[in-house]
Amino acid sequence: MITVHEGSHKSFLPNAIRSRIAAIGAGMSFRWSDVFDAPLHDFPIRDEILCQYLPLAAGADVLEVGPGSGFTAFRLARRVRRVTLLDVAPRAVDELRTTLGNIPNIQFVCADVTASDLPGRLGHAFDAIFGLDVFEYVKDPAACLRNLAGVLHPGGELLLTFPNVPPPIGDGVTWFTKLSALEAMVAAAGFTTWEIFAVRPRRFAAAVYAALHEWPLRTYRRIRAGDKHARPQIYEATWAFQHRERLLPFKASLHLYWTVLGWAMRLSGRVFIEEPVGDRPLGRQLVIRARK
Repeated sequence: MITVHEGSHKSFLPNAIRSRIAAIGAGMSFRWSDVFDAPLHDFPIRDEILCQYLPLAAGADVLEVGPGSGFTAFRLARRVRRVTLLDVAPRAVDELRTTLGNIPNIQFVCADVTASDLPGRLGHAFDAIFGLDVFEYVKDPAACLRNLAGVLHPGGELLLTFPNVPPPIGDGVTWFTKLSALEAMVAAAGFTTWEIFAVRPRRFAAAVYAALHEWPLRTYRRIRAGDKHARPQIYEATWAFQHRERLLPFKASLHLYWTVLGWAMRLSGRVFIEEPVGDRPLGRQLVIRARK
């Protein structure tokens, strides 16, 4: 993370420049060693939503649902007391143990987030829970929300982000045509307060992301071998997971590129802006923030 330190003397940097520098470093904490040490990942723009909308205290006990390669947890673990990673896929959890098992405050649980025995499998309650682009793959969203409320400390906060896009454009199994149905499900789960809103990247950030991430990635996907129509719903079924060994020699270069891309997107300030959902929930990136 880039930080501007100010002493008793007056800074020579104009306020506008200082605010831009602060914005560039506003994402997940970064160390140059992460380029080599962090788990291999595709650029996680969803992490920007986490950074903007779920402030985490240094002593927080955090649960991440659907951690993917573990990249987010790798950097988050240095900021909080403990991170527990929950995934339904055994191979994905084994890979997480291999890549992150040396970090003492990261724990691993292989379980279904909708299973009735989830609280017992996790063993304790959490100060904060988040799932980034996972909720759309949950076949029983009501059970998922009940379980997450059940393992959250009173006053704890839940953050879920998901594209509310039905097939054939979306690849998930959960979506909502009415905001009221989602709000009723959150209330029935046992949360006392909540807000549900849509987010979209600011114009500058969206243009940078499209030019430097989406266009190169689409080009690569067109020329690579494999099933072009495959739409996996668990991480261990993705192309990136199944071909991770082939990508490892390029990890440092990819991570450096993602780092620069993230800084570039934050040049205009915060990456995402929020909008009310109203009566148009479909086709939007939704965020659920709820407290128990």
